Amino acid sequence: MLQPVFKDFLAFLKNPTKSDSYTKMPARSFLGLLIVVLAFAIPFAFLMDWLGADQFDSIMEQMLAENKLQVVFAVVFLAPLLEELIFRLHLDLKITSICWGLGMSILMISQQWYVTAVFVVYLVYLLIRVMRQQPPNLKFVVFISSTFFALIHLGNFSNFELADHFYWIPFLVAAQFFIGLILSYIRLTHGIW
Repeated sequence: MLQPVFKDFLAFLKNPTKSDSYTKMPARSFLGLLIVVLAFAIPFAFLMDWLGADQFDSIMEQMLAENKLQVVFAVVFLAPLLEELIFRLHLDLKITSICWGLGMSILMISQQWYVTAVFVVYLVYLLIRVMRQQPPNLKFVVFISSTFFALIHLGNFSNFELADHFYWIPFLVAAQFFIGLILSYIRLTHGIW
């Protein structure tokens, strides 16, 4: 179960391609990717704890303590829906998808505004390239999109100061970057839904 989906994912990372027609994702593939994520995330969480990343307060933990039901709804339903439209819809390099991403990115302005500003510039760049019928390399698009997806999650830490803790960035967002790559693989192989 794990080996074929992992091989497909690694091949995708080397040379991302968009499926000509999307197929439903088999449950075995979903479970395989879930195992891959957990195999990365769990040891990484222990490493982060060992490195001292627990010095940064998690906004999600604070919110969960105050409003469990609202946070569960936001994390399970609302955030994934918005994040997929913002960070992965444009991966098909269609003008309408990029425009949707631009419009939806306005919802991120209050969270990490400087990341959002650069992300908007990136989407405008994509839009111009696609309109000129000169789309950039899909590998570039997948990795840049995953990078922005990771960076926007710096907003999950209430006491993270960019100027004081910039060296922590790769560690704090590595898991989100990896998950962004997996979600990009799913998006381009099985569609946005």
